[in-house]
Amino acid sequence: MSSTNKSMTAIVVVVIVILAGAGAYWVIMNPPVLPENPYDVAIVFATGGLGDKSFNDGCNKGAHDAVVAFNMNYTYAEPTAISEYEGYIRGYAAHAQYSTAYKLIISVGFDQETALKAVAKDYPNQHFAIVDMFIDPTNYTNVASLLFNENEGSALVGAMAGLVTTRDKIGFVGGMDIPLINKFAGGYIWGANRSNVNVNFTIAYTGDWVNTAAGKSLADGMYAAGFDIIFAAAGRSGLGVIDSAKSTNGTKAYPVWAIGVDSPQMDLGINAANNLTVVLTSMLKRVDIAIYRQFESVFLGTWTGGLKFGTVGNGLVGYEVNPTWVHLDDSVYTYLFSLENEIGTGAVTVPDTKYWIH
Repeated sequence: MSSTNKSMTAIVVVVIVILAGAGAYWVIMNPPVLPENPYDVAIVFATGGLGDKSFNDGCNKGAHDAVVAFNMNYTYAEPTAISEYEGYIRGYAAHAQYSTAYKLIISVGFDQETALKAVAKDYPNQHFAIVDMFIDPTNYTNVASLLFNENEGSALVGAMAGLVTTRDKIGFVGGMDIPLINKFAGGYIWGANRSNVNVNFTIAYTGDWVNTAAGKSLADGMYAAGFDIIFAAAGRSGLGVIDSAKSTNGTKAYPVWAIGVDSPQMDLGINAANNLTVVLTSMLKRVDIAIYRQFESVFLGTWTGGLKFGTVGNGLVGYEVNPTWVHLDDSVYTYLFSLENEIGTGAVTVPDTKYWIH
């Protein structure tokens, strides 16, 4: 290479270096302008995902209702594994693609506790809420814990089961053998025993929140063994219990029923031929209202952390009634109204575990 070519090459290299340096300087002195966050709230749903017609869908309904009422916006993630929770929560807390933070990040489900705590500790100025888990507000002032007395609502549907069963044999299908689900089981059996001292019961677990086939298999076995009412608290897996009730009903000399959970599910068991349903009732856990109120508090600027409780007494726990789809004697409703009042006023206390059962 000639000396002239070498000189030209050197000049080009120097120019490139100078331009690169200038570009870096420009970026440092003029960082890219991020857009404002178009969302007010971010939600990380439980692993069962949307479409469960129960827990996640109930939370999503509350969010959607709030959007309509307050002209707010939200975004969401649907993790498929517990290991994904922290990544989604942390991503929302960092809001790297936006110049402004989310006003609230909501974790749906007890099993997000560890992930939420880790992120909430790193982002003390970010507001969080979690459904179905208590997080100590002394250490996490930026977290609201949304809890429910599921045992109370379960007692009411259990009492209905005790009054309606013609076999004195009722079942329970849970998602996991854990304290939360056993609140449902314990309250259910307590209510059934209160209204019918002769009732017998069986309890089984799918071991999964999204396995409808497992839910149906367990219910098929119970119905085959003569159990005529089954309460499912198993997320999407519980839809299999309703499927089983639909396929079994009419094959016995007596009616069989399923009981739904969290959201209104009576419509899922409707027989189009007669407009009647095989879903006797649903234990209503009004996560929709709880989520709506979280949005509302953000909108009003009144959000606070700490414990928020849903009970029969404050209307956030109850049961579904539709006399068009299920024809019951008035005496059933009279009994339930009385028990509901006793529970709501604290005149009776419903156990919150299955371990009182002998």
